[in-house]
Amino acid sequence: MRQTASGPRSTGDLRGGRRRLGEPRGVRRIVRVRSALLLVAALLASGCTTYFPVNDPISPATIERRSGYRASRRWSEERSNEILLIVAFSGGGTRAAAFAYGVLQGLDATRVRVGGREISLLDQIDHVTGVSGGSFTAAYLGLHGRGIFEDFERRFLRRNVQSALIGQLLTPWNWALLASPFFERSDLIARYYDRILFDGATFADLAARRGPLVQINATDLATGAPFSFIQDQFDFICSELGSYPISRAVAASSAVPGPMSPLTLRNFAGQCDFEAPGWIREALASPRTFSRAYVNAKNLESYTRSDSRRFIRLIDGGVSDNLGVRGPFESTLLQRAPRDARPESLGQLRHMVLILVNAQTAPEVAWEAIDRAPALYDIIDQTTTVQINRYTLETIELVRSTFESWQEVAATWPTPVGFHLVEVDFTKPADPAERQYLNTLPTSFRLGDEAVDRLERAGREALLADPDFRALLEQLASEKGKVP
Repeated sequence: MRQTASGPRSTGDLRGGRRRLGEPRGVRRIVRVRSALLLVAALLASGCTTYFPVNDPISPATIERRSGYRASRRWSEERSNEILLIVAFSGGGTRAAAFAYGVLQGLDATRVRVGGREISLLDQIDHVTGVSGGSFTAAYLGLHGRGIFEDFERRFLRRNVQSALIGQLLTPWNWALLASPFFERSDLIARYYDRILFDGATFADLAARRGPLVQINATDLATGAPFSFIQDQFDFICSELGSYPISRAVAASSAVPGPMSPLTLRNFAGQCDFEAPGWIREALASPRTFSRAYVNAKNLESYTRSDSRRFIRLIDGGVSDNLGVRGPFESTLLQRAPRDARPESLGQLRHMVLILVNAQTAPEVAWEAIDRAPALYDIIDQTTTVQINRYTLETIELVRSTFESWQEVAATWPTPVGFHLVEVDFTKPADPAERQYLNTLPTSFRLGDEAVDRLERAGREALLADPDFRALLEQLASEKGKVP
């Protein structure tokens, strides 16, 4: 016998896992089975309560007052009204997140004089949009501002997230959750992101922070169209974005089809007084059914039919737009082109700047140089990469041509407004060896410290060396009579 503070304990009681003296083996087995069943039932119940109520129905006040986290709002009076600065972070796993982080470092190091005071361009960001890997950097910037430089590297960039996600899926106590039809792999992954990075933050916390507007983008699995986590989009499904966890939006934006499951939203359409904008009705009445306006209107209108679309399934935003700009452009900016605007409605605005941060890779393929047929995985991977890259090129051309047309109109105004498109990508580093190295980095959530260091440096240097960015700084300096 071993003497303890609570009295003698038999060897059958040691470690709490051995049979007590006199206890039949059958009783012990029944107790163990009952305990396991109770645990499974509790976990399944937890999964059921997680799946449906995650996005809440909208409150009447949100619709009536046009409140909530909307794309049309300016979130801080501290930023200058002379510059509208939008930054778009592409997908690409940790590679994209680290490259975007380096661009933020470059913006922080760039100081300009506007509105009678000198500011960092980091503090001037009005709108940041992100997709997949870039959504992590975008969301963390919105929540913490320049605090991103304190711990984002430790909490995400230099963490082996990929192995941790696999570990989550292989952990036995998560299997019961995943066995539930009401709980998916992406739900589990969202919980992990919340624990390591977002600390329970919601979009209401983003609004309270009053930093740049953050637009996280996913893809609607049914339509293939971009789906943006802003209240303007949630209005269509009569849902409140403010209470929605940021971790789930990021999980949806980075839910690669196959390894990760779609993330599900409940559609409450018809339970609020929402009316679709007039341009949607006009576009649907058009006989041009293959126009961009008609297709966008058709996709948005489908959300209002909750009888046929009770649930919205979301996957990786890179499937529909790996730059994360088509959603914002086609839903807002392209509907209000400068040719339809009055110059006086823009107030003090003098420069609209869009910085596209593109972590797309273009590795060399050596199949034609070797006497071996490519493996099935290589064919699928290359096909997907080629299609995404070609669509990205088309998106860039769309944005560029749009800016050029806007510039033609705005140049005739009494006080001209400049439209500046800055492209930051892996073609910008001057060293060919460095460009080759960056283009061989995989799309994953695990990169070594050296890769993270070189990606951050490449982001800083590519921004500061970009000719369009330098031209913008020179123009701002000449307007203020000071060289940057």
